Formats: sequence, C-alpha cells, structure tokens
Amino acid sequence: MRIGIAQIDTRAGDLEATATRMVALSSAAAEQGADLLVFPMAALTGPLPVRESEQDDFLVDVMDVLVRLSEEVSCPCIVPVVGALDGQPAPEAVLVGDEKILPLKMQAYAQSEDAGLTDDEDAPAPDLPEFEFGGMRLGIAFTYEDLDDYDDFDLDVGAILYIAGYGYAADDVDSVLGSDLAENRYVADARTTGAWIVGVGSVGGYGTSVYSGSSFVLSPQGELVASLPSCEEGLVVAEVGGSSADDGDEVLPEVYNRPLYLWQTLVLGLRDYLHKIEQRSAVLVLDGSVGSMVVAALATDALGPTNVHAIVDVPGDVSREACCQRLARNLRIDVRDAGDMRAAAFVTRSEDALLRRGIVDAYLAAWAAEVGGVVLSGADKTALALGEKRLALEADALKPVGDVYRSDVLELMRMRNTISPVFPSTRLAADEAPEVGLDHASLSDEVWCAEVDQVLSDHIEYGRSMTEVAADLRDNELVEAVLARLDESEPWRVGRGLYLMVSTVTLFDARRPLGLAWHNRIRADREAASMLDRVTRRVGAGIGLSDLRGVSDLRGGSSSGKDARREPVAEERGDAAAPHGDARQVKDALSFLRDFSYGGGFRPKGFGEAHNAGQDGPTNGFEDSRGQTWPNPFSEN
Repeated sequence: MRIGIAQIDTRAGDLEATATRMVALSSAAAEQGADLLVFPMAALTGPLPVRESEQDDFLVDVMDVLVRLSEEVSCPCIVPVVGALDGQPAPEAVLVGDEKILPLKMQAYAQSEDAGLTDDEDAPAPDLPEFEFGGMRLGIAFTYEDLDDYDDFDLDVGAILYIAGYGYAADDVDSVLGSDLAENRYVADARTTGAWIVGVGSVGGYGTSVYSGSSFVLSPQGELVASLPSCEEGLVVAEVGGSSADDGDEVLPEVYNRPLYLWQTLVLGLRDYLHKIEQRSAVLVLDGSVGSMVVAALATDALGPTNVHAIVDVPGDVSREACCQRLARNLRIDVRDAGDMRAAAFVTRSEDALLRRGIVDAYLAAWAAEVGGVVLSGADKTALALGEKRLALEADALKPVGDVYRSDVLELMRMRNTISPVFPSTRLAADEAPEVGLDHASLSDEVWCAEVDQVLSDHIEYGRSMTEVAADLRDNELVEAVLARLDESEPWRVGRGLYLMVSTVTLFDARRPLGLAWHNRIRADREAASMLDRVTRRVGAGIGLSDLRGVSDLRGGSSSGKDARREPVAEERGDAAAPHGDARQVKDALSFLRDFSYGGGFRPKGFGEAHNAGQDGPTNGFEDSRGQTWPNPFSEN
C-alpha cells in the first residue's frame, strides 16, 4: 500500500481554504499512486480547541467541511480534528473519502465498550484505533503514550500512523521527529512493534506553539524510507508493507544541529505568528542585551529587513551602543537612536533607567502604530524566571526568545554567525550576568549564567526538586538563591506577555500559586522516608486499624503496640530512618494512605456528580472501602 503525507502550514480554523488545499493535495497524491493520504494534527482545526461556549457551533462547521472532503478528495484521507474532552484537547482521526466519514477513535472506543474493555487497566487505551485498510491493518497514535501502548501490547498492526500532537521542544529530542532518528525513540518503536512507522508532523506556528515538520516513514527494521524537511511544506508518497530494500534509492536522515534547528523553528514561529494575526512589521529596541540582538536577527530572517524597525538605546555604554549600531547596519534594518527621542534626552541618570525604558517603550508603541506592526521584546527565559526589569512598562506583543535560556541565546548568536557574521560581539553585556544576590567573582559571567540556567532548567523542565538539583550541582547556596528568586518573581511574571513556546515546560506551565507562603528547602537524605513512617503510624492510630504498619515494620521490625509507640520517637531523633532513595519502602508506606486519596477506598461521595440535585439528592460525604457513608465535614464551598 502507498501512503502519502501532506505536511502543510495552515491557519487554524480557516476551514474552507484549508479544505480546498486538502482536495488539491489529494489529487497530487493520487497522481503519485497514493492509496491513503494523511494530514497533520493541526492542519484543519489547529492544535487547541475553541472556547467551550463555541465548541458546538465550531463542530457543526467542521462537520460541514468533512462532508465536502468526503465528496471531493481524489483518494481516501485521514484528517485530524481537535475537540475538547473535560477541558483538555482531544484529537480525533477522521477517515474521509468515497462519500463516507469514519471517526476512527470513536469507533475504537465503541468496540472496546462492546467488549467490556473500557475499564481494563491491563489493556491499551480503549480509544486506540486499529482498522483494516487496503489489505493492511493500521493503527493510529497521537501521543507518546499511544506509541507506548503499541510497544507494550501485542497489537496486530502492520503500520502505525503517528500523527504527532506535540510542538517542537528544544529539550525533547522526540519532538523533532525525523530530524534526529539516531537519538529519538522512533527506530526503537519500529523494531519493537515490527510495524512500519509513518510519522506525520505539523509544520508552522499555531498561536505561540511552533511545529517543525520533519515527517518520515520507517520500515519495521528501522530503516528510513521517506522523509520531509523541517520547517517547510512538502508532500511525499511511500510504499508501506513491502520490503524496504525494494524502495530504490537510499534515503539519508538529517543531521540534527540543535542550535540551527532552534533558530529555524523560532524564525518560522515568529513569521507565522505575525502573518496569522495579519501583521507584517516588527518594532524593537536594541538595548545591548544579547536577547534584543538575537530578536533583531530573528525578525530580519523571518520578515525581511525592510519590515524590521529598531531603536538603539544603550545609555552609559558607548561600546555596546556601537555594537548595536553595527548590527543594525549588518542586518540592513531601519534604525533610530536616542537622538530621535526628545523626551529621553532629559532622562540620563543611571537611577532613572526605569523611567527611560518606559519612554523608549512608549516610542516603540507609537512607531508600531505608525507602520502597522507589533513590538517585540528581547526578554529571555532567564530574565522572566528571575524577574529582571520586573517593574518596567512594556509595550511588546511577543517575546520570541521568552522560552529560551540566556546561555542558549548566546549559543544561537554563535551559530548564526557561522552562517553570516552579523553579530559584532557574541558575549554578554557588562550588566547581563543573572543577579540572584550572590557574588560570582571566581566565575566568568558566561559560566555563571550557564550555572544559573542549569538550576532553572533542572527544576522547571526536568521537574527535579530543590534537594535533587543541589545534590547534582553541589552548590546549595546558589540553588537556594536561584529558586527563591524564581518564587518571589511569580507575581511580576503574570501578564508579561506572550512568548514562542519551544520547551517541554514553560514558565506558565511551572507557575506557582500567587500568595503562597510555603517555600521549599534542601532536605536531609532520610527526611522523606522518616516522615512517611511517622504519618503512617499516626494514621493507623487515628482510624484504629491494628494491621497498619510503618516503614520500619516492612523492614522486619516489631509490630507490637509497645514498639509502635516507641519507634516514632526514635524516628524523630533520626536513629532508625529509612535509607534515602529506597523507593520500594516509600511506595509501600504510601500504599497504606491510599484510602485517604481522592478516588481511594475512602473517597468523596456526591460532589459534582450529575445526579446530585442539592438538598433532594444523595447525602454528601465520604464512603469508605466497605461502603459505609461518613458525614462530610466541609461545606460545598
């Protein structure tokens, strides 16, 4: 069977225009002998659902377009549609053609329900599609978890259509699809399942998410059979199901260069963001920071030099100001300097820097209104995380590098200079080393910046606790200072504008509840296990379960009442704590608390259920594992 991939950049929700392109692409694919054409997840509806109050009406229009596609496409097509389920994006794969429409995930769920498998925890996801087409059994995956199901369960499929649901993330090699097959998961998926893997990547900017394309086809042996480039549209048709040795010329995989790939993705995301909100020009300030200089170059690559306008303002640093002026000449962008801002001429003292920056942003906003463009900011992820310039008035509509750490911004500068040397300097400005209240005289500014960024990325992207980060970095003072600054900057991060999302965890994803008094600290090795043991014992005493045992009992200790009363005291002194890192003991201790978790044996009853009709409905409260109802101590508020 011949399967085609149409890697197209569209405007989300531009239903009729996108349908017209899909019909044309189906005709081109049919001419190349395609039996089935697969479109990317974001192509028709975009990657996110519309607001809840409009979902029904949007779905009606989407269905109308699917009917049109079923009648007009030249070959059967799989068109993803993204809706919402419990407030979360829920993609569906719709097979259209021959005047028929088949929602494949819905069909799979109905089949699982008929077989009584919807609640089977030892089975794959109940809506995981498997279907016969063209003499071959096909499966569809949208997520890594879907792929894991195909890896872990013996599912009889000849090919898996992986319609990637993730945007590009610089810290996730799997998100680059066919651009780094040597390092990511897909070759292993092909070999584990013994199935062909057809990876279909969205391409383009959809809101602040960026998709980089790089679609591919792998044989069951993990050999690359077909591929499409990154950050470009394309159409490819490949033979699937035969021998990969019969496919003719060898297809060479791309060589993944992370800084270059990130640069190209940011350029694509910036261009699409502006074009899809019907803007063509960008206005920015060159203030001497590496972020502002990189954004100027990104905007030039994305929009062309005639559509980029900059104000150079680096008060008090003649050398850095000259560097910015030279960069503007190298990029051939329209530039103004402080002499063009009459109001700024009266604000020259260093203590008035905040006021001057506000004046500059006011000029940027006025210039953007004049040329019909948007203001861009050079603030990076490090600046946003640490709350730099937190009180400054900002006119920007987008921070292109707001999800990129400063040390990575430096790497981008150096990579871009290997293409053409536009940056006169690729070093941090004199005052650009991250400030966290500690002296770093023994380290260069760049090394210090890299260490601060390492603390932030370990904690934010990789989800490591303060204790774990400190254990690796071996600098408790730095870790505490950086993460304290991250916490205290939260109120000033809210509302600081949009940024292109190019990481697995953005600062918004890692946000902290405003006004939270609790702050984390570096903890002793055995603190967690000791505390779990103490809590477990007291829970046992509180509900009178004589068979509830502590962590020390699991290690063979006494379970007598006398010892149970004495051992927690020893634990509090640290005399008999569980060894740090003993995950089995911690899990066993937590299992005793399971009945107190939401959904455990001791669970809320009546809250939020459809049949709960206020005073006339069932009694609100808690139901234990034996079915006994306990009164609820809390109001419904």
